[in-house]
Amino acid sequence: MKPEDQRLTSEQVGSIVKMLSLTTDREFNCAECLQHVSEFAECQLAKKPVGEVIASVEQHLALCPECREEYEALMKILKAGK
Repeated sequence: MKPEDQRLTSEQVGSIVKMLSLTTDREFNCAECLQHVSEFAECQLAKKPVGEVIASVEQHLALCPECREEYEALMKILKAGK
């Protein structure tokens, strides 16, 4: 592969910068996020403020497409049950 083929596009650079701006000193891993995702979803549906632990879920979901997919599936189920 040529060096010019290995360069990042401006869109890729923007995505990396966005992800870096969302990082914190202490971040949840996927297991920790999924442990609290139902509590986060319930707060979102009830439009309640979230505590520090649950805010870590929100931060993780912004960075992790797999966990965000789990969260979105959970939200669909919870909304259908209302």
